[in-house]
Amino acid sequence: MSINGFKIMGSYVMKNRIISLLIIAMMILVISGCTTQVDGSSGTAPDAVQIEDDETEQIYDDIAAENIHHVNISGNARSIIIRQGENENFEFYNGDLDTNHTYKVLCDENGDTIDINILMENGENDNNILGSFIIDIPQKEFEKIDVTGEFIHISLNTINSDVLIHANNSFVNLDLEADQLEHNITLEGSESNVFRGVSVYLDKFPDNVRWELNVIQGGTINDPQSILKENILESDSGNPVISINNTEEINVYRID
Repeated sequence: MSINGFKIMGSYVMKNRIISLLIIAMMILVISGCTTQVDGSSGTAPDAVQIEDDETEQIYDDIAAENIHHVNISGNARSIIIRQGENENFEFYNGDLDTNHTYKVLCDENGDTIDINILMENGENDNNILGSFIIDIPQKEFEKIDVTGEFIHISLNTINSDVLIHANNSFVNLDLEADQLEHNITLEGSESNVFRGVSVYLDKFPDNVRWELNVIQGGTINDPQSILKENILESDSGNPVISINNTEEINVYRID
C-alpha cells in the first residue's frame, strides 16, 4: 500500500443540484480511457468541470418512505448519483445530457423493504456517460441502503443511513461533509470483482471516523494534499466507519 501522486477519475462537488452535475465531463475522460495525470506535489484537488445545463427531469412519481426500513438499489444505468433529499419521499431525476438515453424506474415494495431498479434502454451496449440518473433519498434514517447492479459510475453524497455498495468493476465517488458523517459507508469488493477506483472528497478531515482502506495487490492510496494522518489507517473504536475494500486505487481530496 503506497501513498503517492494521483490520477483524476472524476470530480463532483457537494451541496446543491447544479454542482451535482460537475462530475459528468470528468467521467467521460475516465470511461474513454483518457485518465489525466496530475502532479501530486501540487497539493490541490482536481478542478471541477463546469457544465452550463443544470436542467433535470423528474421521471417517476415520488414514493413516500413511510414504513420502509431497507432500500435496495440496482439497475444498468451507466452513472447514478445517490444524494440526501430534502423531504420524506424518494425522488427520481434524469440528469443525463444524452437525449438518446431512455430510462425506466421499477419499484417494488415488500413489507419494510423497497427494491428500486434503474433501467437504461440498451445500457449494456452503451458506455457513453454524459450525465447521471439521480436518486434523492428521504430524510428519514433507514437501517441500510444496499447498492448493486451494473453501474459504471456511482456517486454518493453524505446520507442519513448506513450504505453498502457492492463492486462491479465500477468507479465510486464519495462526496462527504465531515460534520454530517454519522453512518457507516462500506464499499465491498472481492478478488474477482474489484472497484476500478474510489475517490473520496471531503470538506474537512472528519476526526470521528474510523477508516479501513484496503487496495488490491499493486494498488495505491493517493493523498496529494496530505489529508490522511498516520493513525487513520489503523483500526480503532471510532464510529462511524468508512470501509473501502478491494479497489485498484483510492484517491483522497479536500474540497475547500
